[in-house]
Amino acid sequence: MKTDKIYHKNIKKLLNDNELDVHKFDGYSVKSIIEFLKKSHQEFTGKAIPKVEQNFLMLLKNYPNNNQLQTLFNLFIKFEIDLKHHISIEEKTLFPYTKTLYRASIANSLQALLLIHFGEYSVSDFANSHENNECYLGEIIHLLEHQTGFENNITFNILLSQITQLNEEIKMHAWIEDNVLIKKVKEIEQAVSHFVGVSKN
Repeated sequence: MKTDKIYHKNIKKLLNDNELDVHKFDGYSVKSIIEFLKKSHQEFTGKAIPKVEQNFLMLLKNYPNNNQLQTLFNLFIKFEIDLKHHISIEEKTLFPYTKTLYRASIANSLQALLLIHFGEYSVSDFANSHENNECYLGEIIHLLEHQTGFENNITFNILLSQITQLNEEIKMHAWIEDNVLIKKVKEIEQAVSHFVGVSKN
């Protein structure tokens, strides 16, 4: 557990670099990347999103007749629903497949490798269907920034800061999925295909 925390902290540090470089993640195993992504999911749904919701609701309580604010909150709820659906798909399909593939490759289990090789799922299925959700947040942020009358409102400024930070973290999360995890898993799939002696379509 302590090692996982160190990996999580180090990966976050790499993601905060000015220039993202996929090669800087070469030393991290698939297992470490998945644990980082799962931890990020927990932080999104358990901390970041509830805090944004709380400040939205405080503003709506103080400005009950602000229809634009209500519309933005509704849009945020739509984002939340879509994100949780996205997370559910990843944790029920991509992550279990990836962990099984990784363990089989480490163990050199021919039976497990054959099962994976001739299975119907591959990481390309995820890559082809992967949709990112930050467009919702980008639109909300843009519209919030153009709201008037909230310049000196502490709750509003905290909300804008929180949702902007959430947007950046989700972008980084998507980047590591698309550029690090998928790359590593494809490399393992290719190695499995070579080991089995059959090209995988």
